[in-house]
Formats: sequence, structure tokens, C-alpha cells
Amino acid sequence: MATIVKTPSATWKAVIRKSGWPTTAKTFRTKRDAQDWARRTEDEMVRGVYIQRSASERMTLESALKRYLTDITPTKKSSSQKSERLKANTLIKHLGKYSLAALTPELVANYRDKRLNSLGRPASPLA
Repeated sequence: MATIVKTPSATWKAVIRKSGWPTTAKTFRTKRDAQDWARRTEDEMVRGVYIQRSASERMTLESALKRYLTDITPTKKSSSQKSERLKANTLIKHLGKYSLAALTPELVANYRDKRLNSLGRPASPLA
């Protein structure tokens, strides 16, 4: 069962403590939103399909790519390093502000189509 409390900043915090699952909490503007989220999340836990998204909601594509460039890219050949930096910087410029949880196939497809159109190539109708 979820606990829903009003915070000092006039928001509502839902906390779920369920046996076998990590404690999960999220803050909302309205009590109704907190109750709905808690109900959905508990239902997902019961069905065994719950995925904790808090880390992917906080991390942006930009921070993930920058971490990749500092941790992984230096272990590769210099020609690969340069290529990966160029590709990563292009992605950061266009999609970097999105959180990992907010990235959708539609966003990526729109980026791809705009990029191909700017290069003078038609976008693939199959994607």
C-alpha cells in the first residue's frame, strides 16, 4: 500500500514500500496524480512488470554520451575516437536535452528524417 503525504512545499509525495521491491517515491503537484501513479506502480509490481525509471528520467542523452566519450571512446583506435566524437556531438546538439526516458522512436525517426533531408537524400519510408 502506498503512503501519500503533503510536503512542506505544497506538493504530494507518494511512497511505495512493497516486499521484494525497492522503495519507490515520486512527487506530484496534485494528490490525485500521486494516487493514480501509486495505483499504477503497485499494479505493475503485482504483475511483475514494474521497471524503475527514475535513473533514466534524470539522465539526459547529453550526459550519457559525454560519459561514453570519456569512459569508452579513449580505449578505441584514434580514427574511431574522432568518428565517435563527431557523431556524439551531432546527437547532443539535436537530442541532448531529452532524458533517456523521454526518447521515443518517433523523436529519433524525426531527427533521422530531418538529417537525411538536409543531406539531399529522401527519408526512408520503412522506418
